[in-house]
Amino acid sequence: MEATTMPDVQGQYVSASSVDAQSLNWLTIADSTSGSYITATLDGTWAVKPNREIFPLWADYETDDGRVYEIQLRENLEWGAGYGQMTAEDWVYMIKNVFQAQPNWSGYPNSGDWFRVNPESGEREPIPVEQTGTRTFEIRLFEVDPAFPFKPVLWRQQCIPKGILEKYVPNKDTEGLKQDEELNTLAYTGNLGPYTYETWERSARYTITRNEDYYLTEVDAVPERFRNAPYFSQSTTRVIKEESTRLGALESGEVDAAGIPPDKATRFENLSNVDVNVTPQPFVRNIVYNMRANGWTPFRSKTVRQALAFAVDKETIVENILRGYGQVAQTMQPRWSDWYDDSRVTEFGVGDRYGPEKTRSRLESALSDTEYAYDGDRLVNGAGEQVTLSIYYDSGQPTEGTMAEFIAREFDENAGIAVQPQAVSSSTFQSNYVQTSAPDGADPEWTAGTFNGGPRDVATSAEPWDMSVNLQFNTYPFTPASSKGFFEQRGGINYYGYYPDEDIGALYEEATATTDESRRRELFGEAFGLISEEQPFSFLAMPSSVTGYATDVQGYDQKFNAGWDSQTWYFR
Repeated sequence: MEATTMPDVQGQYVSASSVDAQSLNWLTIADSTSGSYITATLDGTWAVKPNREIFPLWADYETDDGRVYEIQLRENLEWGAGYGQMTAEDWVYMIKNVFQAQPNWSGYPNSGDWFRVNPESGEREPIPVEQTGTRTFEIRLFEVDPAFPFKPVLWRQQCIPKGILEKYVPNKDTEGLKQDEELNTLAYTGNLGPYTYETWERSARYTITRNEDYYLTEVDAVPERFRNAPYFSQSTTRVIKEESTRLGALESGEVDAAGIPPDKATRFENLSNVDVNVTPQPFVRNIVYNMRANGWTPFRSKTVRQALAFAVDKETIVENILRGYGQVAQTMQPRWSDWYDDSRVTEFGVGDRYGPEKTRSRLESALSDTEYAYDGDRLVNGAGEQVTLSIYYDSGQPTEGTMAEFIAREFDENAGIAVQPQAVSSSTFQSNYVQTSAPDGADPEWTAGTFNGGPRDVATSAEPWDMSVNLQFNTYPFTPASSKGFFEQRGGINYYGYYPDEDIGALYEEATATTDESRRRELFGEAFGLISEEQPFSFLAMPSSVTGYATDVQGYDQKFNAGWDSQTWYFR
């Protein structure tokens, strides 16, 4: 939304969150809340508009062939804490010594994006990166990839001064890097983002202040509304774990923005002081199965996972739990994306592919060579005891609790499995149930550090678990191949221990490397068809993003990726 006149700089924008950030050191995080805290102080390379157009922030790029990309940094980018101008040397040093370090000593969760697997040797090879000037560097891909600028590998990619990293690189000092004071207080951000870090009261509030030196205000080739951004004097995120308290703060005007659960949306749509904004978003809600050694072993079988996909009514989840704010999900893409092919996707949990008879007959067959069998309507183990599984949900998200309870009833009635919902905080779930520890002597080439520490029989989380619904996965509708790490044995986010029956990654790579748009659609359609068939997790729904804003907050719209220009939002 373009303002007809330049807005005034005024006021404190206050948003409410159910969870706090994990860290302000972006090299070590994988949660969206931490990311949102940091991106307000560090813009990154470029943004992508809802129409899939690149909007240069720190940098722009050039390519003649879709394989070699030259990245060009702006000249007015200044680090804080005395580190001087941001240069290509900072980027190349970081990429080679941190992102491409083998082993991944920093624990950077997206390090796999900077490698390719050699199709002949099977070895991981770093993507060549070379400094070509003070403010330019070159990335030489092994294959043509016209979608490269839209991938998270560079989209909004952030950087750290060489002067900080070189203190830890020589000795691969993981703990020193994690504890670095300048990283953990964002002291190095300089003029690189719209706001500057002020205070962080853990589990209470995070406050940032308008950056008077914001580099983008000095750039001519941007829309007029960026020329005096940002327009809030201060921005605060309040951590309010209790949903009723959080929504009460929105209704009373104590906060200017908060997510609204679907069952409360109608109430807020009828308020005069709140505007309800509904947008599509890229995250899919799944039942994630733990296929590692501290989960239920039958989850490792594709036929077991397929059988369980008949047990849960997805349409009831969308219509009754999400109150219509979403769509049924069947694979790792939303139906509205360019890459979704109905003819290839196998549907589960809808119509005649849902119900107790269909679930039990398939599950009985899938478990025929194991200790498990049906005793009447109950699935029992070799000792005659009913199979009992856990399912975890976020204690600060009642809608997730309702979903977990519904899934528990569906498993009981349709599969004969007892399921015990378990509430846990987001931070506890990530530290105790998601992060995996690499055992002594583990292969150092396992890529993702604590998010995939090694083979599923030897690397597990601190606590056992069976299923969860509390982490949504990004489907990357702009760059679908970016989800490859979810479906590879050594994938960067494969904390659940999935070993694919089909080489889904190879399809992703072939699709990425072709410039023929119709062929790309065909290959991605095949990949997402295989994913729907393999059921690496049980796809449930693509919830819409439902957010309430105070009526005087302006600048947002109802498009996918609507927050790309959030630094230009303002109070009217």
